[in-house]
Amino acid sequence: MKIVCLILACFFAAHKAFAQSSVPVFIYFGSHNETNDAQYHGIDYSTPLGYAQMRGYVKAVADTVIANHARWDMMLESNFILGCLKNESAHTNSNDLIEWADNTAEIEVEPHNHFKPTSGVGSNPYNYADLAYLLDSCGLADTSRIMGGFIWRNFTMPVALSEDWTQWQTPKQGYTFPFFRWKPTLIWGGGSPNHIDDYQTYGIWKPQAATTTTFGVHQPSNSLVCFGNGCGDEFVLWDTTNVQLLCNRIMNFVDTVNTHYAGNPNAFFTMKVMMNFRSFPSANFAAKVGQIIRTIKPYTDNGSLVWRNIYETYQTWQQLHPNAADYFNESCSNITRSNATPIYTDTRNIPISDEANEFAFYPNPAYQELSFVFKSKPQSGQDVFIFDALGRLCREGRVQDGDKMSIDKLTTGVYWVKTGAGVQKMVKL
Repeated sequence: MKIVCLILACFFAAHKAFAQSSVPVFIYFGSHNETNDAQYHGIDYSTPLGYAQMRGYVKAVADTVIANHARWDMMLESNFILGCLKNESAHTNSNDLIEWADNTAEIEVEPHNHFKPTSGVGSNPYNYADLAYLLDSCGLADTSRIMGGFIWRNFTMPVALSEDWTQWQTPKQGYTFPFFRWKPTLIWGGGSPNHIDDYQTYGIWKPQAATTTTFGVHQPSNSLVCFGNGCGDEFVLWDTTNVQLLCNRIMNFVDTVNTHYAGNPNAFFTMKVMMNFRSFPSANFAAKVGQIIRTIKPYTDNGSLVWRNIYETYQTWQQLHPNAADYFNESCSNITRSNATPIYTDTRNIPISDEANEFAFYPNPAYQELSFVFKSKPQSGQDVFIFDALGRLCREGRVQDGDKMSIDKLTTGVYWVKTGAGVQKMVKL
């Protein structure tokens, strides 16, 4: 018992020191498709030709994300899911696009819904439980994680629209498939009619109620966790977006966070780059995704930006904040954004000048391997050990200055890297 307590004490002491020096921003691509997509690009997902066209565009974006080890939360409406079921026989095909994407480490597929059970233009007889059932039919192993869009309070203008998230605090049955029940873990994207009054904040909390004064109040006893989806159109990749200016805004945002929130133990920021299937057929769209990833790479290399899916980010929050009373909710209005060219530091050129920096490694957060730098550069190398948050030894080896250690089979989480001399530092995977 004393050993366990000592390990936990070291964990929280190190986390405190980490929080005082850096506030990483967790970044991901998010995307929606809509039931009326065809009105914009003319592609009908229900036909073999139309579905094949959009499948090619989606696959190109997916391949770009995967090749660069980025992250993408692909939120799908019923029309694209039904197109996959019809044109790829997704209910029996284990390699249909949706199941293939969700099975990668870089992409998560979740439902996005505009439920309209009435007949006529824009009708959609599928609620979130129905979409979860359709995704389950495509072979997805877990469809109970994220509600990819919701109305956060009642609206009367420009159209009357009622909030819809509180009814999902407990499992609810489908409208078209009433035998299927579903409940999300996270709600994402608090919206409004025509997006005129979306709930734009950063953070993670459990909303108290569906009013302007209580939605942002943390209620630990509630079930649903709200994942702040950040600011509006400033971080969206449209077909007309100036990619360099978008990247500048992302990097300046990260600089602002680390300037003003370092030392705040609860500071927890996410950064979405939003996309829409309507833009995918535009010229070189997948190439623009790759340009973003490459441009912000100095920030992902030095750990100030971290590629994480929404649910992966939530798991990281749980690891760092096991206390249910902890939360973070910061309004977009408090964060300065800029198109100016940012100034950044690449931690691959690590300054080593004191005993605490006898050794260093990069990148942090890490993906497949760690590269080591030693102040004294011992010819015989040093023993290095990697422990998980519970103190279990996961990796060990003798490394020299410039050597790499593989971590590709370790699960996402917080780990400790320790030398034989007793110096240890935190690393996130």
